[in-house]
Amino acid sequence: MSKQDQEFSELLSFLQDPRVDVQQAAAEGVLQYTEVPEFVEYCARNPRSAARPLLRLVERSEAAKSTDSSGKAGSSSGYQDKKEKLANAEAVALAAAGVAALQALVNISSAPSVQDELVSLNAPKRITEALREGWLEGRADSAHWYAMLLTNITTSKSGQEALCKDQGMLDFLMAAYFTKPRLPPRDGYDDPLLFLGKVLVNVTAVKDGRKLLGTGEQAIKRLSALFSELGDRGRRPDMINAVKHFCLDTDCHEAIISTDLMALMAAFLYPLEKAAPEHHKALPEALRSLLEKEAATLTADVAVRASAVVCMMGLCRSLEGREYMRAMSCKEILLSWKSGESDESVLTNLETVLPAMTLTEEELVEEQKSLAKDSKFAGIPAETQSSSLDEPS
Repeated sequence: MSKQDQEFSELLSFLQDPRVDVQQAAAEGVLQYTEVPEFVEYCARNPRSAARPLLRLVERSEAAKSTDSSGKAGSSSGYQDKKEKLANAEAVALAAAGVAALQALVNISSAPSVQDELVSLNAPKRITEALREGWLEGRADSAHWYAMLLTNITTSKSGQEALCKDQGMLDFLMAAYFTKPRLPPRDGYDDPLLFLGKVLVNVTAVKDGRKLLGTGEQAIKRLSALFSELGDRGRRPDMINAVKHFCLDTDCHEAIISTDLMALMAAFLYPLEKAAPEHHKALPEALRSLLEKEAATLTADVAVRASAVVCMMGLCRSLEGREYMRAMSCKEILLSWKSGESDESVLTNLETVLPAMTLTEEELVEEQKSLAKDSKFAGIPAETQSSSLDEPS
């Protein structure tokens, strides 16, 4: 072991020191060192030595907050008063140590080996439980760090699968993400739970995640809540990718067609002011009124438009998806969108979708067969596909 590795090992060992003030100093030191490439590399080579004590310190800190006795009546003796002051000082130090340890975990969890180690330590469940306990007790000061850590862990397939093993965990994370009013800004993050959207994107990249959220008795309710977040510009880039995963999976189409997905997407895809009069008049009255109320316009975000057209290509894979789109007058929406589209790859994909809105089912039979042979659609640019999206069946 090199001298530097020995120093790193000793620093990490102090995270388990009996003294809380030493734990705090160690956690803050580790957090600072996560900015040093050599330390991050050491953690990647020795993931258990880093991940395990940091995770345990985070949990000890949360447990101490849950059992905080600051509301008890005042003491009657000087000795007891001094004892309580010491306990309060330790509680403050442990809380600071927990926050530093959590941030350090976020920083080192970008390494695949650390992600795998955290999964082996059952971190997805432990982290979610810690977040839920604080949430139920009115404490969510570190919610954004927990969300970031879950985001990093679920970039790996093992992390995605681990989170999919517990429906209750996913339901809580979704409920927290959708809750109103939202958490106030903190640590420079206007939307502290923004990263939970990325967790949902990662989880829905695997079949099990889509099955849990996009099928079954509660699917319509869950998808409706998720799709409603498309109206938030800050959350839209993540949500449209989660929507894409569902749309590419024909098993989810039964639930999707019972939602307002197309209307919600039209609000940022339909260029209301530039649409041709004949296209605008052809829209259903309810949809037309909604788009006028929302001042619909074509988003300037190319990545969002690219994912949105893939969503529509996905829906075209099933008869119920195509009928849903026709009922929502997607032909007019697509034609107006196409007239204002400047990106060549998006235009190409729009031209792929349009025949499904204009041709009869008989005329589409051959095209549907070709699409079914390639689950990733030959015409979809690689950058619009999820690298970990397994083949929808």
